[in-house]
Amino acid sequence: MNRFRIGPRLYLGFALVLMLLAGLTAVAWYGLKTSQAATARVIEMDKRAALTQEWLMSTQININRVMAVATSRNDPAVDGYFKPLMSQVSERISVVQKTLEAEIQSEQGKALLKEIAERRAAYMAVRKTYFDTLKNGDAAGAQQLLTGGLMPAADAYGAKQRELLELQHRAVAEAVAASEATVNRQIGLLMLLALAAGGLAMVLAWRITRSVTQPLAQAVDVTREVAAGDLRRDVRTERTDELGDLLRALGDMKTSLTRTVSLVRSATDSIDTASQEIATGNQDLSARTEQTASNLQETAASMEQLTGTVRQSADSARQANQLAATAAEVAARGGS
Repeated sequence: MNRFRIGPRLYLGFALVLMLLAGLTAVAWYGLKTSQAATARVIEMDKRAALTQEWLMSTQININRVMAVATSRNDPAVDGYFKPLMSQVSERISVVQKTLEAEIQSEQGKALLKEIAERRAAYMAVRKTYFDTLKNGDAAGAQQLLTGGLMPAADAYGAKQRELLELQHRAVAEAVAASEATVNRQIGLLMLLALAAGGLAMVLAWRITRSVTQPLAQAVDVTREVAAGDLRRDVRTERTDELGDLLRALGDMKTSLTRTVSLVRSATDSIDTASQEIATGNQDLSARTEQTASNLQETAASMEQLTGTVRQSADSARQANQLAATAAEVAARGGS
């Protein structure tokens, strides 16, 4: 990681985090779509179960109406009231039957629908014969047909309807269980991926933070040591990023300062040596100056003595001149 610059490193870290978030979003979306599909299957199966329940209840209602007509002894009022209702319900049953035959795709369901259709046809045929017998006024034959043919046919018809209803209920229960299992799997997968993504994000954050703060701390230590005058640390790094450039620049600065300090120390030593030589020369010069001053004092004393002698000589010469002048004057007088 230290081979990458800080910018690409941060970009890569954020890109990985965004990719993880995108992956989590994709998994969540897929789980949601799967759950929606499972829920739709449950709804469809529940709808088929409701249609099967309606079919069974409608059949029982019509059977009860047949029993009402039979109990009325072919009363025209009862017959006129119930037969139109039975026809309406039979039409609705036919619609429900066609719908279920189109929607149910399982082999067991198709087989049951085939048996139900056959038993319904048998029941409808016996029911028609029963009503025809009643219409012809054969009460005894109708009663015998009711107990010996119509009711057994209705029971067989209803039994297969209940089998189909139980099959639909089992299918709904299995679909609900499958939907719950799918949801639980998706939740588990999402949580696992979230934990993995969170862990990876934390590792990336730790690595990136460490790769930035560690060399910065090293640079701060080097700066403080240089500020304190300690130039002993050897600053080296294999990093190729901006922080590596910073550490190498600090190393170059330390090397330059070390060289400058060495030059200053060398110059200081030279200055110290020269100062010592100058001090020694000054001492010699001072001694010579003192000797010269002493000589000058002696010379001054000699000059004073010489001056006194010269003054005396001048006085003597002046006196001699006066004497000579006097003598000359006397001589002049004596010659005249």
